Amino acid sequence: MYHLSNPMKPLTAASLLTLTTLLGCGSTTPSTTTTQTTTGLYTAYTQAYQIPYTNSPTFGNLTSTLQINATVGGGSEHAFTIDTGSVGVVLPATDIPTIPPNSPSGTLTYSSSGLQLTGVWATVPITFPDAIIYGGAASTATATIPVLAVTSSLCTGSGVNAGSCTGAIPHELGIGFGRGTTVQTSPLYNAALNLTNMLAGTMRRGYLIEREGLVLGLTNADVNPAYVTQALTSAGTPAAGTYNDWQTPTGGFVLGTGSQLNGTVLIDTGLLDMFLEDTSLPSSGQPANNTAVKIVIGTHDYIFNVGDGGDATPTSVNYATPSHGTFVNTGLRALGHYNLLYDADGGLFGLWYVN
Repeated sequence: MYHLSNPMKPLTAASLLTLTTLLGCGSTTPSTTTTQTTTGLYTAYTQAYQIPYTNSPTFGNLTSTLQINATVGGGSEHAFTIDTGSVGVVLPATDIPTIPPNSPSGTLTYSSSGLQLTGVWATVPITFPDAIIYGGAASTATATIPVLAVTSSLCTGSGVNAGSCTGAIPHELGIGFGRGTTVQTSPLYNAALNLTNMLAGTMRRGYLIEREGLVLGLTNADVNPAYVTQALTSAGTPAAGTYNDWQTPTGGFVLGTGSQLNGTVLIDTGLLDMFLEDTSLPSSGQPANNTAVKIVIGTHDYIFNVGDGGDATPTSVNYATPSHGTFVNTGLRALGHYNLLYDADGGLFGLWYVN
C-alpha cells in the first residue's frame, strides 16, 4: 500500500521488479538474462536476524499479507503487516504506553485504499521479539525511529481499493524505498534499515523477504548466489537522516495485444491485487478475464492471463488514475515464485526464482 505523507502531493512510484519469465496459469520458466552476482559482496558482514512470519503464509497461493510480531514503545506484542509499498511504522496510539511529550503531529494516507490516519510521530523503540541470529539463537532486534501513533482515521473514498476501507487503524511495518522525497518517506523512518547494529556499522543495511521469514541484514551466509540483482539509481540527498534513498528503475507492461508502455514498477507486499496506470488506459475498471498481461523489466518478463488462477496471478487487475505516469503495482502475489532482496547500502534490488 504505497502512501502519501501529504495527501495532496502524489508520490513517485517505488521499488523495482526483477522477474524471470512466468508463463500462464502458474507455470514458470526462468528467462535468460545477464546476472549481477552477489558472491563475496557481503564478506565484511556476519550479522543478520531472521524473523518468522506469524501467519504461516503459503507462497504457492498467497491469500493474505505477510506478518511478523513486534512491540512498540514497550507495549504489547502485535502482528504487523510487512509493506514494501510504504515507509513507516503505523499503529493505534493506545498501543504505546508512553508517548514522548511534544511529539509532532502527522498524517499519512494510503493511496490505494484512501485510508487517512492522523496522530503524532513518536520516537520510540520497535522490537522484534521473535528474531533469531541468522542460523543461530534467539536475539533482540531493535530500532528506535519515529512511528505514527494514530488517534483517528478516515476513509477518504479515493483509491483503487477504496471499497475495502473500513477505517480500522492497522498495524503496518512500511519498509519500502523510493516512496517520495519527504521527511516521513526517508530511510530514517524505516525500521528495517535502522537496527542498532546497522547504525553501529556492523550490519549491512538491507533485507530479504523469503519463504522462512523476513531477514534483516545481509551477509554472504544469508544471501543466496541465485539472487539476480539490478543496480538502483540514488535519489540524492535525503530529506532527513544520513542515508540516501534509491529511485525506481524503469519498467513497463503490455496489456492484451497492445504495445509496450514504459514507466515504473512496484512489488507491493501490502496488496493482493494489481493496478495499472497510463494515460492511454481507463482511469477505473478492470480488463476482461483472460486478457494477457506482461510486466517487463529489462529482459525480464512476468506474464499471466487475468483471472487464470495462477500461483502468482493477482486476485484482480485494476485500472487507476495515472497519477504516477506509466506505472504498475504488481501486488504481493508476484512473489509466488520468488524471494526478494533489497540492499540499501549498495543500492541493489533483486529476486531469486525458487519454484
